[in-house]
Amino acid sequence: MSVFRRSGRARKNGRLADLGQDYAGGHIGYVQQLDPAGQAWLRTKPFAAPPNHELMRCLRTFAHVIELLQLGLRADVLDVGCGPGWLSELLARCGYSVTGIDISPDMVEIARERVAALGEVGQGTEAQGEFHALPVREMPWSSRFDAAILYDTMHHFDDEVETLKVIRRTLVPGGQLFIHEGVLPPKGSAGEQSLIEEMQRYGTLESPFDPDYLEEVVVGAGFVHVRRLAEVDELIDLSASQPRFRGFGGLRRRQRQPEYNIVHALNPAVDRQGEPYAARLEARGPWRVDGKQLVLDVVVTNAGSASWPPAQWYPFPHGSVTLAPYLPGPGGEREVELERVTLPRPLAPGDSATIECRVPRDAVRGNNTIAFDLVREGMFWFAQTGSEPLFVPFEP
Repeated sequence: MSVFRRSGRARKNGRLADLGQDYAGGHIGYVQQLDPAGQAWLRTKPFAAPPNHELMRCLRTFAHVIELLQLGLRADVLDVGCGPGWLSELLARCGYSVTGIDISPDMVEIARERVAALGEVGQGTEAQGEFHALPVREMPWSSRFDAAILYDTMHHFDDEVETLKVIRRTLVPGGQLFIHEGVLPPKGSAGEQSLIEEMQRYGTLESPFDPDYLEEVVVGAGFVHVRRLAEVDELIDLSASQPRFRGFGGLRRRQRQPEYNIVHALNPAVDRQGEPYAARLEARGPWRVDGKQLVLDVVVTNAGSASWPPAQWYPFPHGSVTLAPYLPGPGGEREVELERVTLPRPLAPGDSATIECRVPRDAVRGNNTIAFDLVREGMFWFAQTGSEPLFVPFEP
């Protein structure tokens, strides 16, 4: 049941109230209410001929998502309220493993068809996506996804805190949340009236957020490191007078009256409900000497419940997993960190890989042991979640 069961233009908690309609039914039947042109648009959105404003906006924001999240190949990404799957399609083209959910079976079928039609997206990588028609708060997963994206969809959800709590449960420790959402229009404005008319016409919930309130509910759902961001994309005419100051002036105007809510947050890295990130490390054979390098084969096994995305480039993507050799101190603590080693491929729970580690002999003078741990880049060392490092002695 909606917590905004009011009529007219009433507001509550920084949102526009619903009109008392069966908006779940409205969303489920939305596609069937569209004319043929509208249904065709769902299958091609956001692309159009000629290009329009929505295409430019979607592609800009998509670039921001990729740049901000810094996920590796086959990272598990949840597209919340995926609609016709245009965002899922672009995410799948990046090589991510995409899971899209939407309450509308018609929307889900369109999204499934779009991703299935992609085939190979490069270097032998097949587009990978799965889609489910179900309410967000009925998602069954726990500690599965590296990131959840809500693009222009959160205004459709009636109980925002509980919805975000369920989404947080689906994320791995340190998993990321990205929200792109409309801003609550001024009371009595044309924008507010347009939303009311859309709710009356389709029976859907169109209830955007006051920026302060949206940040408040993200924090209230248990996310940490919550940041509000602003899009400032523009081309600056360098031949014009004082272009730098003109650009800063535009930034200040957007900060006072943002066009969109954009929020980035993290699921706390330590999840008391389980051990999604755990590893078993074993040395395969002794150290070998190759010129000025010490060489050791390390068998890495995913002993947790979450898949490990590998790093694809340097700097290592946020959330990727790397093997991290280091020189231990007297108490086994990390004294000197050595060069990280990337995984050869994504590692699913129970999967193993043998990784060749090379350490310069000059880097370990005065030590007779090299230790190994895994790192979720930008988040935590596996030892911090209870996983045991590997200590391998060698002859100096």
